[in-house]
Amino acid sequence: MLTRHRDDLLAAEPLAKMLVQHARIRGLVMGLGDEVGVGGAQPGPLEGIGELLEDHIRLEERQVFPMIEEALSEEALEEVADRLAAAQAGPDKAEPWIPAAVGLSYDPWLGQGDSEGGGWDH
Repeated sequence: MLTRHRDDLLAAEPLAKMLVQHARIRGLVMGLGDEVGVGGAQPGPLEGIGELLEDHIRLEERQVFPMIEEALSEEALEEVADRLAAAQAGPDKAEPWIPAAVGLSYDPWLGQGDSEGGGWDH
């Protein structure tokens, strides 16, 4: 949304920090999943994820979200709200900002090598 309306803000320190934190959290959670798969997670990584999440939520609530609310138009904020509502409704619900006639879908493409359980035929 920001790239369409205020791409000048993408370099702002709070937004850059938020994106780095998203990547770090995602990586830590993936590593945690690996640990659980081989016998269990250790307390240290769990505490680290918890601390990072706490800092991340504080950053978003105190700096990023107010910056976005100030920067975006009412129409853009309404689109953000619509997108959040669609995400919460689940993948089978229509997205109001995409005309139904377009026929776009986020359903996985099933077949060889897909991430939904298909395999490669040899």
